[in-house]
Amino acid sequence: MCTLTYPKNNEIIDLYTPIQNKFIKRINKFGTESALEWLLTVKNGIERSHPQDINFKWCDNNSSEYIFELSKNQYFNEPIIMKTKDSCCTITNLENGTRYYWRVNNSKYNTFTTKEKSQRFIKIGGLLNVRDIGGKNIRQGLIYRGSELDCKFNITEEGKHTFCKELGIKTDLDLRFEPHEHVNDSPAGESVTLRKIKYRPYMEIFEEQYRKNICAIMELFADKSNYPIYIHCMGGADRTGMIAIYLRAIAGESENDIHLDYELTGLSTYGAGASEGADGFRSRNNCYYKEFISALDKFAPSKTLNEKVIGFLKDCGVSQNCIDTIYSIIKA
Repeated sequence: MCTLTYPKNNEIIDLYTPIQNKFIKRINKFGTESALEWLLTVKNGIERSHPQDINFKWCDNNSSEYIFELSKNQYFNEPIIMKTKDSCCTITNLENGTRYYWRVNNSKYNTFTTKEKSQRFIKIGGLLNVRDIGGKNIRQGLIYRGSELDCKFNITEEGKHTFCKELGIKTDLDLRFEPHEHVNDSPAGESVTLRKIKYRPYMEIFEEQYRKNICAIMELFADKSNYPIYIHCMGGADRTGMIAIYLRAIAGESENDIHLDYELTGLSTYGAGASEGADGFRSRNNCYYKEFISALDKFAPSKTLNEKVIGFLKDCGVSQNCIDTIYSIIKA
């Protein structure tokens, strides 16, 4: 008889690591600069943007091989299946706010629920600073943001399996301005369509060539057949961060959650901390970021950040129909 020991039945599991939770708590309580200064003392060159693994455990002295199954329903339709000779296995990249069922060798199942969060951290071999921007107002599993897949950061074979098979990503949206004309296919594999649309961050987005390119980017998100989509520049921080802001604004997320998503790059080895300047770096108080946010005011004076972003997109030529279509696709 197989006895499931962890997670315990009806347990609530947090997919955030203690450092991720503490970083966000410090931002909300003390402000970004305090959180960044604290983070610098604990990063130690370690990538802190990976989610918390779940280490499943069970007891069974009568079997030499185990078949582990994990499903979102008690009927185990389309489950994650792993075969192992050990009485344990590790699973990562589960969704937040989701009820799961698991069993081993067709045993009686246990169930657990992951905590609801506004951000979902993702681990893909070779990449860093990866997040699913879904969680609260946006459906999970549709839009991922992260680092490049080649050049400075390179996706591994294991990472390709996660990218294509586990996450099922269909479109690789490459925002890089650096010369990559020789790259015509996604490094993730032939099942992924590469779309190269050059973009720049902060005040440069108001330049005419990038105003035109934002229309092409939004049209890509208005086509349901492109999903799931992975957005990246080099480190997945600035150019990628701008697109995440637009999508979160369209979905009606709070201003705090929009800023927080930008700031979570600080958990990555690619993201720096407050030592890079008196105003901090990749924080809502960073001079570049504040200038960009302030520049949006003219598109919807005295309105919310969401309305200002949508006003900017329309001023660039993005139609209301395009915005409404994106909303209908991504809204949780």
